[in-house]
Amino acid sequence: MVKPVVAVVVTLLCMSAPSAASAQTAPPPPPGYACTAPEHRAFDFWVGSWEAYVTGSNNVAGASLIEKRDGGCVITERWTSVGTPYSGGSLNMYDTTARKWVQVWMDSGGEVTRFEGGPTPTGMMLTAPDEANPNRPGRTTLRMTFTRQPDGSVRQLGEISPDRGVSWTTSYDFTYRLKPG
Repeated sequence: MVKPVVAVVVTLLCMSAPSAASAQTAPPPPPGYACTAPEHRAFDFWVGSWEAYVTGSNNVAGASLIEKRDGGCVITERWTSVGTPYSGGSLNMYDTTARKWVQVWMDSGGEVTRFEGGPTPTGMMLTAPDEANPNRPGRTTLRMTFTRQPDGSVRQLGEISPDRGVSWTTSYDFTYRLKPG
């Protein structure tokens, strides 16, 4: 009884296998999208394995792993705070259609924030206008400024505005230093 079943399986496999002629005439796969233009590389200075310190101190606020992925098109972030159970992550990409950088941040507090922006002479600035947050009343505007430092570190300044950018208050100020090794 086993022999007829094997014959049926072999016949089906042969029928579904492509012939040598059809394999040669198959169109080539479409080329991959290459994110190598200068616009796509404007945030590369942030890539690395970092310890984040409260700016101006030796107090560690957290750790952040920033990596380029998906053919170099996407920058991923994985943040873990020190001393609190807070963590989160983001996806960052240059949107060629809108011609701006986009970051989508999600965290352990249930917050989802969409930032947009672009390069500055010293780094990158991203804003999120008219944001709602489950942990804050009302709507606010958020701004993050990433500044390359001469020693290779990166300062990340987070600010919040209750009045659509008329006035700003610092929400955090971190200096990212590359982890040794």
